Amino acid sequence: MDESTGAGMASRMAALTQEASGCPVHVMPTQRVSVEADDVLVFPKHKRVVTQYAPDASGSPILHLYYDEQDIVFDEPALFAFGETLTKQARFVAANATAWGPGYAWPRVRALLEQLLEAGILRRADADHPEPSVPQGAWPSPLPTAHSTVARTWVDAATIMHELTGHPLELGYLELVVPIYRVAHLALGGEGRQVGEANVFPAPLRLDIPTEWRTCPYAGSRYQDAKPMNVTALRSMNKYWGQMMVALLRIRDAYLRRFPHARQGWTVGDLQRLSCVVLTLPAYLLMRRQRRVDNGELHPVLSSLFRVTDGVRMVMHEMLYSLDEEARTPEAPMTSAEIYTYAERNAIFHSAYGVCAGPKAKIDEFLRVLVDGHPIPDAASVVLDGPIQAALDALEATFDYCLYGLQAHALVFSLWPAMRHTYEQLFSLVDAWPGERTAPLSGLRDRLARSVHYLQASSPLPVEAYRAARERVYADMYAHCAHGLGAPAAEATLAACLAPRWTAQQAEATKRLQKVLRHRFSPRGAADGPALARVVTVVLEYLRQEQARVRAAGTIQQRINRLLGRPTPRQPLTAGDFHRFYQLQDVQHRQPYLVEDLDEVLGLRMVVTPDTIEVAERTTR
Repeated sequence: MDESTGAGMASRMAALTQEASGCPVHVMPTQRVSVEADDVLVFPKHKRVVTQYAPDASGSPILHLYYDEQDIVFDEPALFAFGETLTKQARFVAANATAWGPGYAWPRVRALLEQLLEAGILRRADADHPEPSVPQGAWPSPLPTAHSTVARTWVDAATIMHELTGHPLELGYLELVVPIYRVAHLALGGEGRQVGEANVFPAPLRLDIPTEWRTCPYAGSRYQDAKPMNVTALRSMNKYWGQMMVALLRIRDAYLRRFPHARQGWTVGDLQRLSCVVLTLPAYLLMRRQRRVDNGELHPVLSSLFRVTDGVRMVMHEMLYSLDEEARTPEAPMTSAEIYTYAERNAIFHSAYGVCAGPKAKIDEFLRVLVDGHPIPDAASVVLDGPIQAALDALEATFDYCLYGLQAHALVFSLWPAMRHTYEQLFSLVDAWPGERTAPLSGLRDRLARSVHYLQASSPLPVEAYRAARERVYADMYAHCAHGLGAPAAEATLAACLAPRWTAQQAEATKRLQKVLRHRFSPRGAADGPALARVVTVVLEYLRQEQARVRAAGTIQQRINRLLGRPTPRQPLTAGDFHRFYQLQDVQHRQPYLVEDLDEVLGLRMVVTPDTIEVAERTTR
C-alpha cells in the first residue's frame, strides 16, 4: 500500500461501504478532511466491531472489521496490528496511533485516520455529531399489536387456513404447506409463551404476551443496538440450561446413529438436518394423535431448546441460499467457530424487532455441544424431568417425522425455481409476440413482466444459476433424508420422484389449453400458430412438473399421516395447495404464482391433481 495515501484500505473500504444502504459514507461531505497529531478522535460504539480474518483469492490473510453495515478491510499484514488496536479505542489522540504497531510513521497513520473520518467511522471529539439515543435498561415492546388473542396449534389447520388464506386445507396436508421446522411456532409452552416468541409464523397468530425487553450489552454486532433483546426468554433458557444441553447431546447421538458419516466432520447439510430434528421434537409431541401434548403443556426445556437451535438452522439456511456471500454447498464442511463468525458478519443475530439475547459464552457452549459433542459439565447430576425423558424416548418417531417433513419441503419448494424459469420463458415469448397484440395478450405481458421483475429482484442470480443452486440443495436434502429413512434406491433421489409421466389425459389438457389460448390471443384466427404452440408447450410442461410434485408429495404426506395416526384427507391434493405457504406470509413477501396469474389475466382455470390436469375457460373474469 502507498505509504502517503493509504489507498489500499480506502479503495476497498469505499467499494464495500458504498453498497450498504444508509451507510454513513453517503452523507459525509465529499471534500478531504485533515487530521492533526493532537486531534482527539472518537470511535463511537467500538464494541460493535466484529473482527475476523479471512483468506483473499490467493489464500493470503486479510483482516475484516465489520461495523454496522460497513466492512473495513486491511489487506496488508503490516497493518493488522493497527486494525486490531483500532477496535479497542473508544477515544484516542491521533498521534498515539503511531504506537499501535512497529514502523508506523505519522504520514501513513494520518492517511488511514483521514480515510476513516471521511467514511464516518471515526469522529472528532469536538464535532457536533451526537450519537442517536438508545434507551438504556428496560424498553417498551418493539412488537406491533397482535391481532390474535387465542393460542392455536395446527391441529386446527383447516380453520386457520380458511381464516388466513380464504381456502380451507385439511390437517392431512399440513406439512406440504408449513415447513416442518415451523410447525411448533404457534404453540404455548408450559410458561405461557409461544414457542416462536416474536417470530411466530404465521405472524397474524402471534399473541401479545408480557415480555421484558432491554438494551443488548454484549460486544459485537448487537452491542447497544437500536433494537432490544428479549430478557424473559433468556431467563427461561438459563433456568433449564442443564437439561437442554443433556437433551441436545442425546439428539446429536441419535443423529450420528442414523448418519454415521457425520462422525468424520459436520457439513452444512448435516447441521441443517440436525437442527431441524431438534425443532421437530416439540412439533411431533403436539401433532401426534395418540398421547398428544396439549397446547400450553409443552415443557419449557423443549421450547427453549427450540429457540436457541433455530438460530443454527437460520445460519445454515443463509449459507445455502445466501445472496450476500457466495452460497455454500450442502457438502461444505462446517465448524462451531465458523457458525458464530458467519452469524456475526451477516447480522443473523438481528431480527425485524430485536436481537439475540444469548450471551456469547452460552452460544459458544451450545455450539460446542451441538457440533463438537463437547462433554457437559456435571452431566451426571442433571436429572431430566419426566416429560423431557418421555420426549427423548420418542426420538425415533421424531426423526422419521422430521425426515419425511424435509423430503416434503424439498419436493414442494423445488417447484419455485422451475416456476421462475417458466415465467422468464413465457415473458420472452409473449414480449416478442408476432402480429396483432390483443388486450388479453397485452395484459398477460404486463403481468408476466411484473412477476419476472419481482423474482429477479428477490434473487439477482441468472435464472439458470439460481435454479441449479436451489436444485442442488433440494436434491441433497431429499437424498439424505431418504437414506436416513432407509428408503429403497428407486425412491432415494429427487429426480426419480419428479420425472413427469406422459398420459392421455395430459394430451387432452393440451388440446383444451391450446383452444383457450387461441381464443384469448387470436380471436380472428391470425397466423400465430408457431408462437401459440410454443406458449402451450411451456405452460403444459410446467403443469406436468406440478403434477409430478403433487403425486410424490402426496405419497410422503400419507406416510406422515400414518406416523402421526391421522386420518386420510377427504379431498384430493392440488398443486394450488402448495401456494398456501406464501399466502400465509406478509403481502410484500408473497411469491407470484403462475397459475393464479394466468387465471386472473386470461380467465384460464387450471387445477392439477395427482391424476388429472384440468383446463377450463372462465366465462367471467
